Amino acid sequence: MVPAGTGSGMEDAPRGLRESLKRVAVTLKEAGIPFALGGSYACWARGGPEPVHDVDFMLREDDVPRAVEVLANAGLRPVDSPEDWLTKVFDGEVLVDLIHHPVGRAVTQQTLERSSEMSVDSVRMPVLDATDWFEMTLLALEERYCDLARVIPMIRAMREQVDWDQVRRATATSPFAEAALLVATRLNLIPAAGRAVSAEGAPSTEGAPSAGGTPTGSRPHGPLVPAGGAVPAGGAVPAGGAVPAGGAVPAGGAVPAGAAEQAGTAKRIADTAGYGALNLTEADEYLAGDLHERLAEDPRVAELGLEVVVDGQQILVEGEVATDARRRAVADVLAEALPGRLVSNEVTIADRGMPTEAPPNVETIS
Repeated sequence: MVPAGTGSGMEDAPRGLRESLKRVAVTLKEAGIPFALGGSYACWARGGPEPVHDVDFMLREDDVPRAVEVLANAGLRPVDSPEDWLTKVFDGEVLVDLIHHPVGRAVTQQTLERSSEMSVDSVRMPVLDATDWFEMTLLALEERYCDLARVIPMIRAMREQVDWDQVRRATATSPFAEAALLVATRLNLIPAAGRAVSAEGAPSTEGAPSAGGTPTGSRPHGPLVPAGGAVPAGGAVPAGGAVPAGGAVPAGGAVPAGAAEQAGTAKRIADTAGYGALNLTEADEYLAGDLHERLAEDPRVAELGLEVVVDGQQILVEGEVATDARRRAVADVLAEALPGRLVSNEVTIADRGMPTEAPPNVETIS
């Protein structure tokens, strides 16, 4: 955690990457060259963690020479690349990859047409389709590179935007993709093969047996919280799916004092807002990912560029928003998601004309 008042702990690298991302996107748009934002920044645009290394764009191979020409005219520096599936250009020190054959698959007109027009750091541009993105990402896993610690948070962030059955079909030949999907399924992040997706976009368990064989209902977000808000150790529901009256936890699975009340409050607020309750037994980094997703989706905030860190009973949030009302809304959204935790609100307001008194950096959520 960064103590309140000590300033932002965010790296400068993402800001430089974003500037190059916008510069390249605007240049390609003005030249009329079809493209889609790809790579880790496509994931970030859809709610995932922000990368710190490079920027990727997807183009048809026939369009790459012209793209290189217009980017060079705009001041970027093309470089020779030993790979035959991409071309590299530099914007200052920032590497930009122009990819035409990711994982051996050609970027086609259909690939680009499936992309979604989105606002990425205030610039509208096409962003690679989430299903296509996961097909490419999972097919890139191999024996020398199979980092599920990186993949799982991305699945968590984008899970509701993906046709997972299509991803399974497209990656069926890869045992590494199969392993990643199995882990995500067992963690209840994505639906099992052939399982329907609810209207809210999350896996539906309608008609599927629970641990005790009883059909369960749909879950908008994350694992169900037992009645009363108590969560057994590890998040598991006792055999048979039953929870003791009042949501009490069996011996050996005790929840810290106050956690049951927090979970119950979070569930009631989340249900009212249309979200599912967070699983309070998740690791802090996964809770942070869920909170980042909510800040991006909630219309009161609607900001992708905020950074959230959860450290036990404390939450740090950093970044920039357009108005003071949105800054206050950041704390409101966190309060609704995790009642009772201490929030260090380091969010700043971009381009403010008139200074106003800011609320305290540290707020107690009750």
